[in-house]
Amino acid sequence: MKELEKEENKDFYYSMKLRTSLIGFILFLILTSQIAYEVLKTIFQSIHNNPTIILNEKNKPSFLAKLIMAFIIAIILFIF
Repeated sequence: MKELEKEENKDFYYSMKLRTSLIGFILFLILTSQIAYEVLKTIFQSIHNNPTIILNEKNKPSFLAKLIMAFIIAIILFIF
């Protein structure tokens, strides 16, 4: 009986990990698109007057922008 419970528990953890990785994959694709960085730049520009903090002159995301997006993904994954 305990072996059956352990196997069901193992399957449950596997499905949770699979679900979390799938959600992370989808969020990563959505939040690392150029449009998401433009939205982040617009939001950050209303707070701070320096728009090059988020996107540089070549329209590439800075390290701070990537860090903010990673933090957003981590919070969403923590909630789910």
